[in-house]
Amino acid sequence: MPAARLLRALAALALVGACASAPTNAWTELSLPGPGPRLLRDAIACGEHWYVVGGRVGADGETSPAAWDSPDGRSWRSLTLTPLPGSYYGPRSVLYAVGCANGRIAAVGSRSGGAHGNPRTSTWYQRPDGSLTEAAAPFETYGGDTAVDVGRISGGRSGFLIAGNRTSGAAAWLSPDGTRFRLFENAPGLARAFARDGAVLDGRFLLVGSFGNAPAAWSSVDGSSWQRAEVPDEDGYDELQRVVRLGDQLIAVGPRGDTFGAWRGPDWTAVGRFGKPDATGVRSLTVSAGRLYAAAGGLWRSVDGGRSWVTVTTPRGASPLSAVAGHNGDVLLVAGDRVWLAHGV
Repeated sequence: MPAARLLRALAALALVGACASAPTNAWTELSLPGPGPRLLRDAIACGEHWYVVGGRVGADGETSPAAWDSPDGRSWRSLTLTPLPGSYYGPRSVLYAVGCANGRIAAVGSRSGGAHGNPRTSTWYQRPDGSLTEAAAPFETYGGDTAVDVGRISGGRSGFLIAGNRTSGAAAWLSPDGTRFRLFENAPGLARAFARDGAVLDGRFLLVGSFGNAPAAWSSVDGSSWQRAEVPDEDGYDELQRVVRLGDQLIAVGPRGDTFGAWRGPDWTAVGRFGKPDATGVRSLTVSAGRLYAAAGGLWRSVDGGRSWVTVTTPRGASPLSAVAGHNGDVLLVAGDRVWLAHGV
């Protein structure tokens, strides 16, 4: 075994041993109103409220979109969702991703359909009363002959960014308020790339993912062209799957060879390693009171900007994790049709 690879393997073994335990607090299971069964997919803290999004399954087996909010993480209400008049897939969608911009959320949902059973994507924006309304979009905005996937949504002062992919490579959908998204495909810099997640920064947009087997990150001021940044690469498959802001830094997490790894940007450097990648990869990444939490084959925490990670014991039944969200030291877990809250874990 080459010396460099041997050192990485020894470091990974030492890290796994160091992550055998972590301080734990009691988790409180939360009750979401309304009928079930529920399909919970994502969560976020936005504008001093918590949000959980997903869907419901009716007695006839038909799905419908659903969302809930809470001012304190303990008392919850169901939000009203209004599909477009005449919409077929909107009323049957399950919301799988939610982002926050300027105190309001926007969500992405889908329902399989059509001759080939491809996902029919819809987006939803929040009105001042808290309700969500399906946004109008031509079919080709998310579908069409060049469609591949529509992924995560993120937000910031400049609005919302959806990361995804078309047959030409990575793609981005941008909107100042979530009411209408513009697709940027075939944009210079994104050919043959694959985008997993994104972030809306001050004055620019960020996509993260991979280029071949190498981790990659791109930035753009308006979505029309993108500049690729150098991200440290190692042997094996490396990919940035989730990214969050941590103060004035960026933290991205994804597979790094035979472990998960963290990278710190915007001048990208490789930092800590943890766990072992599986087919689901990194499902979610959040920040709460300066701590990083990653849902990746379990729940992991870093208190030093991604340099070291420990496992966090999760409540019984919280597997596999769908999402983790954080705010002011609180951590919200979503798994299956259940939600839990804890402070200071």
